Amino acid sequence: MRRSVLFFFFATASTAEFYNGTSSYTCLPSQACWPSLSMWQAFNTSIGGRLRATRLWAEPCYTDLTSDACLAVQEGYISGQPRSSIYGAMEQLNWEVCGNQSCQLNSLTGAPSSGVCSLGRLSAYYVEAISTSDVQKTLTFVEEHKIRLSIKNTGHDYMGRSAAANSLALWTHNMKDMEYHPEFSLSNGRNASSIQHVAVIGAGVQASEAYTYFQGFGMHVTVGAVGSVGLAGGFGQGGGHGHFGPSYGLMVDQAVEFDVVTADGKARTVNEFNDPDLFWAMRGGGGGTYAVLTAYKFRLHPAVPMNVYSFQADILNSSLASNLTQSKVYRDVITALANNQTEWSNERIAGYNFFLPNNIISIQILPSKDAKALKALTAQWSSFLTTYPGLNITQNEYKAFENFTDYATYIAPALATNGPVGVGIAEAARLVPRKQFTSPEDIEALVDAFLQGMQTSYELGAGLGTGSGQIYATGPANQHDNSKTGLHPAWRGSLWEVIHGGIYLSNYTRAEQDAIFDTVAQAIKPMKALTPEGGCYLNEGDWKESDWQQTFFGGNYNKLLKVKKMYDPTGLFSCWKCVGWTESDDSIGSC
Repeated sequence: MRRSVLFFFFATASTAEFYNGTSSYTCLPSQACWPSLSMWQAFNTSIGGRLRATRLWAEPCYTDLTSDACLAVQEGYISGQPRSSIYGAMEQLNWEVCGNQSCQLNSLTGAPSSGVCSLGRLSAYYVEAISTSDVQKTLTFVEEHKIRLSIKNTGHDYMGRSAAANSLALWTHNMKDMEYHPEFSLSNGRNASSIQHVAVIGAGVQASEAYTYFQGFGMHVTVGAVGSVGLAGGFGQGGGHGHFGPSYGLMVDQAVEFDVVTADGKARTVNEFNDPDLFWAMRGGGGGTYAVLTAYKFRLHPAVPMNVYSFQADILNSSLASNLTQSKVYRDVITALANNQTEWSNERIAGYNFFLPNNIISIQILPSKDAKALKALTAQWSSFLTTYPGLNITQNEYKAFENFTDYATYIAPALATNGPVGVGIAEAARLVPRKQFTSPEDIEALVDAFLQGMQTSYELGAGLGTGSGQIYATGPANQHDNSKTGLHPAWRGSLWEVIHGGIYLSNYTRAEQDAIFDTVAQAIKPMKALTPEGGCYLNEGDWKESDWQQTFFGGNYNKLLKVKKMYDPTGLFSCWKCVGWTESDDSIGSC
């Protein structure tokens, strides 16, 4: 099953599925435009031998289920860290599949899910980039031969934007440099004052690597919920919400400067003085769209204790309702949560709340030196939950952590609900504005919409892994950027991100998978109706969203498109429902 970098796909014919579109970058292995063997060899030499043949992660299990290599894959199959550390796997199974082609295991049994191990959406070859020069030479090569480019770091990607069949992949995962600057001066900063506490990280640095490293300097990093997520890619260029959102804002709010390579092969350092329009677009307008980012430079924050209130409970059968919209437990709990939200957000409390038809997880987080503040602010909420009838409480505790890594270890099991891996995921989301929390009537309408979504998801997708609802209070509730970022404007006035989702395994039929996506899309409709001028986080939306320009980018879309055309006039960078995308140009749309 191993593929030689000098053989597979260097031929002029292939049995893989191909796609046609109007993009300039459509050259396929079966066509005369495809590079010859000598051209590939010369390219490989020019980048120091870092052109790699893709080894699909599950491949050993298709050869020998009892081998040590297969057992290692099975052991880590639903774990994010091992998946993120190789090119030949994605975090979610959706984006490893192309038509009937895949190389996956059944997540429950560990057995191969198909008879043949094939590439699916993944590229046959990728460049393991470790330098700006590697990136530049890769862009030159795909431009010369009109081959599609895909860009991948960890593969944390609910939209499949980092995988594209028949592309040459640029894998940035091993660009791991990290630096701490107590004082930092912007490139061409003119008379700008120096900036205190700035991190410089390579494109491949993951959240857990960053917060562990910078903790050594007494600094916090505005990471998200999952430690294996890359900071500089879709997270750092698309928004990036998390534990520190209400305190410091999103990841894009911390950005002060980027090192990038644009489509013309030019290495640039961009900030508010150098190419300010490009800097603006890459702060919230999405990754993989305007340039290849090689280094991300952002503000750090002096470390303070992480204070947590964690509550988990099962709903007793006697308190369950056949229709979730009629559930007194859920109506009361979510109403109480909404009634507290404005004060909590104003006081910089972040929250992760997960709801299943028979289970509640609610976590409130306050980074603060004041150990008593969180208890005082959540005392009424805690009393309400612990005395509410019909709940079997499995966790109810306050914790304080001086060390962020200890906090992350503590909170990780609950937050794993945020993004299971080794399964297929469908989700749809909506940002809920502050004004929706201003009156009892507004809150009642909000709770109605949330419960209608849960019921729709549970009812239409019964037995298919749907029925959940998530409420995150992890956005920039106290940061108003005055148009300094390309982020969807709806983020600035929002207090909640509501998500409905479902999961599936590799043995689900195409019809079952489609049913889950359709169910999730139906589930978010009540929340959409409640927020007609709103939107969602562009990394956590409905993959099939038809009004994606408004939903993902809002009023910034046209300006973002103008920047896109300025720096990438031929569409070298293309990804699913990113700025400038058209379905006819994108092979994923026909997959």
